[in-house]
Amino acid sequence: MAAKETKTVHGLTVYKKTSPTLKKLLEEKDEPEIHGTKIWYSSFFVIDYLDANPPEKAANIMEIGCGWGFLSIYCAKQFAANVTGVDADKHVFPFLNLHAQANGVKVEKKVARFENLKRKTLKKQDIVVGADICFWKELIDPLYKVIKKSLEEGVSRIIIADPGRSPFLKLAKRCKKKFGAELFEVEIHEPSHKDGYLLIIDK
Repeated sequence: MAAKETKTVHGLTVYKKTSPTLKKLLEEKDEPEIHGTKIWYSSFFVIDYLDANPPEKAANIMEIGCGWGFLSIYCAKQFAANVTGVDADKHVFPFLNLHAQANGVKVEKKVARFENLKRKTLKKQDIVVGADICFWKELIDPLYKVIKKSLEEGVSRIIIADPGRSPFLKLAKRCKKKFGAELFEVEIHEPSHKDGYLLIIDK
């Protein structure tokens, strides 16, 4: 892996868009279909929160709608977490594997839509995280249901980040009413200046 192909973001090795390795992978594999074409910046909202509120070492953490799995990889490397990346699009996983290998971590992978996540799978998790995953109104109800199931099965904390799209804010309003969730405005400066929201739900 040539150094010029990668950059370091929050201590993780990330392939640049111009990387020949990344371009080759895009040519060889089917391109992700559900917006899993890059690392979305809302992931960094969650990272800042976890740095300030770290999970216990070796916690079981599930990233839903993981895409390239940046949050999963960060939790595995920074907190020695046992991590599962879940996405409805199987075509994101070669990109997750590429970055997991570059960072020397292992991430379990599961192909599933939100509504198809089983209770027995959720029961094993301590924390569920997600970033940029509520971008269509059709996702509000499936996400609400998986949040509800997660809390019922003993997940202690759920963290969802978003730049502030209307579907996400509607989900947040529903979760505040039903689960006592908290919605925070947040701001980051690395890797660039962005602002958005964190939805935090504690059991």
